[in-house]
Amino acid sequence: MQKQISIGDVARLFKLKPSTLRYYDQIGLFQPNYTDPETQYRYYTINQFVVLDTIIFLRKNGFSLKDIKQHLDMRTPENTLEILKRKYEEVQQEARRLERISNKIENKITLIEEGLDLYSERQLTYRYIPKRTISYLYNDKPIDLLEVDEELYLKDLELSASSTLEYDGFFSGDLGAVVDKESLKKEGPVKYHAVFELVSDEKEGEKTGLLTEGYYACYPYWGSYESIKEGYEFVLNKIKEDGYQVNGSPIEIALLDESVIMNPDDYVTLIELPVKKC
Repeated sequence: MQKQISIGDVARLFKLKPSTLRYYDQIGLFQPNYTDPETQYRYYTINQFVVLDTIIFLRKNGFSLKDIKQHLDMRTPENTLEILKRKYEEVQQEARRLERISNKIENKITLIEEGLDLYSERQLTYRYIPKRTISYLYNDKPIDLLEVDEELYLKDLELSASSTLEYDGFFSGDLGAVVDKESLKKEGPVKYHAVFELVSDEKEGEKTGLLTEGYYACYPYWGSYESIKEGYEFVLNKIKEDGYQVNGSPIEIALLDESVIMNPDDYVTLIELPVKKC
């Protein structure tokens, strides 16, 4: 007679909860081989352990109980190979998804660290910036974003809702704007003729534009969007002192915005002004 092992001992040996074994019994996945006719206690036998090992292996590697039961009911090398290949492809897709998430989070960490560094330094610097891929949320006549930002946001949501693409949301560092440089010479607010999302590599199919590569005067403006014109006054005066002139439309990148800061007076907006030597 084969050695009989109680539910509690099997649970201990395989590091399972007794309730898990009882559930497997209930759904017909893995049932004790022997029932004591007097006590009605149920026992497993050692020759069942190969099946339990199979269940544990498949469960630990992401297979559903339904798939496991189907496998156990139709165990052949061919069927086993089929379900393993299917699961392998699922795992590969999930690995690619997690890799994209990892890259996004790493990018946000870098951007926020850059924003904090710029927040503390608050200096104008000159640097070469390579071309960047963008997706336009707006690209038309100059507008005052403070007046129409909600309208633009809602319009973008409507477009996204009607698209087959997944909506990923926006976070600090995703959005930017192209400034109407003529508005910097006039009284009144800064105006913008484009609003865009910086597009990551995995969204290459959504390319709609590029930010020109070149030499930029970069200044982290600390303050609310309502007062950002003060930042441009400083930048324009400073580049003139340094022997540069404007060479295109200014760009703004919302480095630290409402996503990560509660007080609008503490926002950090990176002003990037294309320049050339006079």
